Amino acid sequence: MITDAATRAVAADLERQSARWLAAASTFLDAEEFASEPAWRSVELYIGMPLRRHLKLIVDELIDIARATVALTRAARRDALAIPEAMRAVQNLRRRYSQVETTLDFFGDAVSTRTSPQLRATLQSLDALAAAGMEAVLGQAGHPPIPVLTYIDKGMGASILRADIRLWAPGSINPVAAIKVVRFHAYLPTSLFHEVGHQVAAVTGWVPALQASLGRVLAPDPELRTMWLPWASEIAADVFAFCHTGYASVAALYDVVGDARTILRWPIGDPHPVGWLRTLLGCALCRGVYGRGPWDDLEAAVVTAFPLRRADPTVRALLDRSRRRMPAIAAACLATAVPGLAGRPITTAVDPRRVAPAALAELERSAGPALWTSPHWRRTEGIRIVALTGLREAERPDEASAWIARARDWMTATPMAA
Repeated sequence: MITDAATRAVAADLERQSARWLAAASTFLDAEEFASEPAWRSVELYIGMPLRRHLKLIVDELIDIARATVALTRAARRDALAIPEAMRAVQNLRRRYSQVETTLDFFGDAVSTRTSPQLRATLQSLDALAAAGMEAVLGQAGHPPIPVLTYIDKGMGASILRADIRLWAPGSINPVAAIKVVRFHAYLPTSLFHEVGHQVAAVTGWVPALQASLGRVLAPDPELRTMWLPWASEIAADVFAFCHTGYASVAALYDVVGDARTILRWPIGDPHPVGWLRTLLGCALCRGVYGRGPWDDLEAAVVTAFPLRRADPTVRALLDRSRRRMPAIAAACLATAVPGLAGRPITTAVDPRRVAPAALAELERSAGPALWTSPHWRRTEGIRIVALTGLREAERPDEASAWIARARDWMTATPMAA
């Protein structure tokens, strides 16, 4: 029995703290602490149920730790020698609680963006499109399907929390690919396939292979090699979006990077290519696969609106030399042997010729008006419908509003099956 009053006070307070953390952790057992029941129900069965089971395991582990801590603090009230261990346990519990809360809060916020029937339908469509975008590559790589949870947020840039990476809670592995889609691109979601590209690249070992390809192409110019190799991850994702949605992805990307304040800047450490080069690479990809087309006009618009003389002198020559090597860079991106695809290039799994303007025009002609209403076309050609919509919106500026409205109506209709 502890007789010293001060030590007794410490022991009693440790028990109080541990009981408080246990009580708070117990509230996490109710998923509605983080999102409403209708919001959880709006997430398809194959996403929502596995995710909730995974989150429950995290919470159960936290509660087990909290109960063990309570037991330690109670023992410390009887034995002063147990107080240091009890203090460490309480501090560990505090940290674990915050890590679990961050994990639950992230997914709760993501699910809660499905606040209306329109947004629920849109996000369910985006879930299915993203899953379909990975399907062929994952299958050929011998990898099981990866469930996707999309959510809406502000800003200009999409992002992904990849499946199979560690979450904030120790020992917790993300069971879904959680993709942020910004409102600006929600109805012309080419950026969705950029983010999916990051997931595919991680599964297939694409990025190191692409770095090696770029290194070989740029070997005669060590400065350019140093510049371009750290961008390989973002370039792979851009190539993946291009293979899925063609020119639509390039035009949409320019909408994001075409900020006069930043398009010619090269912030050291930024994993994204300079916006000016990134757009020109997209145009070069189009030219390499499709020949001449509206991407030529886009490139002319970019270099006219943002001439190299506006770039910082320390970067200007690198941008100019990069532009002159762009056809070779684009060819290397398309031809890189991907380890997870048995050394075949990404174009063998996702053929960009399927979203060539002529191929999309034939889809539009053969399907007719049913392309925008038929569940069959939604299920079998959803990604190409996104590519067609983006192409028409980009190449027909006078009809852009009508195409965006058509895309919105299509995205908010009955969701396609994944």
